[in-house]
Amino acid sequence: MRRLLAGLVLFSSVAVAAPSLLELLNDSDRIQPIELMQRIESQFPGVIVEFETDVDNGVLVYEIDLINPDDHTTTELDILAGSGEILKRKVDRLEADDMAELAAVKLLVQKKLSFSQLVAMAMQNSKAHLLEAQLDKDLGIAYLELKVMDERGKHKLAFDIEKQRPLPLLKWD
Repeated sequence: MRRLLAGLVLFSSVAVAAPSLLELLNDSDRIQPIELMQRIESQFPGVIVEFETDVDNGVLVYEIDLINPDDHTTTELDILAGSGEILKRKVDRLEADDMAELAAVKLLVQKKLSFSQLVAMAMQNSKAHLLEAQLDKDLGIAYLELKVMDERGKHKLAFDIEKQRPLPLLKWD
């Protein structure tokens, strides 16, 4: 019984010591998502189709996926939010389940927009932190789906690529 209690005390003190996601997102020393997206857009071929935040052992990591419509490849990157260091880079061929994202990429290219510009437009009136952003096409609409977080909690939004405005029917909390 004594070992169980000691283990619980040790576990609870470790859990308390680990920073929350909101604390990590409020850290002003980290690279902001839009800034990182702009760097990636200038350094890698293709179009960003997905951005995601993850916490790995108490460290904030950004995950970015790109699609290169010219050579039909995807690139996955894991990047430290604090330094911008690339932890992982993986390149694969496009698969059948990437076709909705590819259709959204083609529309983004046609509109002469970058992923970072689209995210900035979608979040221009928001003070929330970006957790995830992903291009998709469904029911004939190409859109950007966002997951954001603020002091009130997590929220989802959708932004129409064609009309460059929020999609009220796909906006939910």
